[in-house]
Amino acid sequence: MKKSINPIMGIWFGALCTSFAATFIIASGQAPFVVAFYRLVFAVAFLLPVNAIQGWDQLRQIGRKQLLSCLIVGLFFALHLVTYIASLQYTSVASAGALLSLQPVFTAVGAFVFLREKIEFRVTLGIALAVAGGLIVGGGDLLIVTGSALFGDFLAAVSALMISLYFVTGRSLRQYLDIIPYLVVVYGSAAIATAIISALSGIPLAVSSTRGWIFLLALGVISTALGHGIFNWALKYTKASTVALVTLASPAAETVWAYLFLGQVPAITSIIGGIIMITGAVLAVSGEKEEEQREAGYSTSQQ
Repeated sequence: MKKSINPIMGIWFGALCTSFAATFIIASGQAPFVVAFYRLVFAVAFLLPVNAIQGWDQLRQIGRKQLLSCLIVGLFFALHLVTYIASLQYTSVASAGALLSLQPVFTAVGAFVFLREKIEFRVTLGIALAVAGGLIVGGGDLLIVTGSALFGDFLAAVSALMISLYFVTGRSLRQYLDIIPYLVVVYGSAAIATAIISALSGIPLAVSSTRGWIFLLALGVISTALGHGIFNWALKYTKASTVALVTLASPAAETVWAYLFLGQVPAITSIIGGIIMITGAVLAVSGEKEEEQREAGYSTSQQ
């Protein structure tokens, strides 16, 4: 996948793919560790033939330090998946999505501290709008807090932190590693990490129904290999904070799919907040595009 594809358009398509994740997860009816493990296994199984066609040289050329970094990224992704999937058992899709909307803030701070990425004012405003929209989406649920819902909300917040670390670290690695071998190592290590955590917790990784296999396959190919794969591809060309921000279109869309396929009726706060979230994402992306054009113009004038 080369940059002949517009990275921003790619991220929006990736957000569409990942927006089905919550529906696939709930419809599968499987335990959190089972869902996390098999979505990763199916993603790797989907990507391995692609890697074989491209040749194994790129995979073998990954250095030890880069391999260790990829393993760490895989651990972040595994923890993100497990905590997010588990949160859906205790709180609603809307509430989990609301807390997941904090990820652009975590990502922007991490990218500034570790990658020295400066954030343009319009991008900052877009992030603020998106986070506000996310909190509005989950506002109804967050105001009615039960013990189990509070635990689910905590898991969703941890998930937001883990995906932010995943994006920031991945942004650095993607400058040097090609996308397919990178994904194979990251997803593979995430699957192994999930299996180890599951074994230590005494949780079996058995799928209980044919229906579960079908939805886990869809989750692995559509939401993980394609959706998250596109996010990782775009990290080479686009700031980590922008990628994280556009992914917020997923929770907004998830509320729609949860209504259509699962019968979870969205509150008015979900509709209003979803519109604000997407508006913030569009505003931030336009700011990023304008900044790139200024930098391109500056580079041309220097030549």
